[in-house]
Amino acid sequence: MSFWKKDSKASDDEGKKEKKKSGIGLALGSGGASGLAHILVLETLEELGLKPDYIAGSSIGAIIGAFIASGHDSKAIRSLVTDVMPRDFGTWLGSVFKKEKINLLDLFEVNLDSASLVDPQFLSNFFKDRLGKNRFEDLEIPLSVTATDFWQRKLVVFDSGPLIEPVMASAALPGVFPPVKHKDRLLVDGGIINPVPYDLIIDQCNITIAVDVTGNRKPPEDGFPGYMDLIFNTFDIMQANVIQSMRRVKEPDIYLKPPVTGVRVLDFHRAEEIYKQAEPVKEELRRRLEKIYKT
Repeated sequence: MSFWKKDSKASDDEGKKEKKKSGIGLALGSGGASGLAHILVLETLEELGLKPDYIAGSSIGAIIGAFIASGHDSKAIRSLVTDVMPRDFGTWLGSVFKKEKINLLDLFEVNLDSASLVDPQFLSNFFKDRLGKNRFEDLEIPLSVTATDFWQRKLVVFDSGPLIEPVMASAALPGVFPPVKHKDRLLVDGGIINPVPYDLIIDQCNITIAVDVTGNRKPPEDGFPGYMDLIFNTFDIMQANVIQSMRRVKEPDIYLKPPVTGVRVLDFHRAEEIYKQAEPVKEELRRRLEKIYKT
């Protein structure tokens, strides 16, 4: 266990401010498969003997945030990714649009009438079986997750009550994962409005770590994207501009953008490559924390 102490050179005003806050806040952003880089951020905290006191997440960040808040460590989450992703996942998306046979652990189904490619009941059962928690109140770490009200075009934040439905809603990427009906609302991906929701926890924490996993894209040789790249990259452009606007209003204590390049939103089968690309973020986080804390 490593113990970190606040820099003794902090000003009196800063000290007074700290009395109103406590602990570390971890905001995990949306970004599809690039979001596996969140696991490396968690690994770094564990290696330093640190643990988040508050978590906020959007989309893939909500999923990983829910696992962390439920008590799963980085090793367990890595193992889960390995167990779930089949080796031939890389051909799945192409197979969908070629109308070939699909087999992805019975998770996906071509169901264009329901505006998604995922069986929602399987997804719900998966989270119930794997998370081990059913309500926000049961979590070991306070968690907030975002979703978007599709018809009202508003942000929705969940931090109490049933857990599974809000996590599914937060990750409901339009066209891939099914929208979630909640009371009188139809909810979709939380990353549409708030891609890295550090604003939900920044006033509660001494240190807020915001992790932007929107990644970087490589254009094809002819410069023209394919059908799916056109859709998902448009989504990424929108998210990048939302994040820039948020940072102009209020900057988190530590902003991290793992250097993941050329990874598509559904490239979860490339987990090992994503981990390798994102590895520099571990040293960056260590360095940034050392500027704030002394051993």
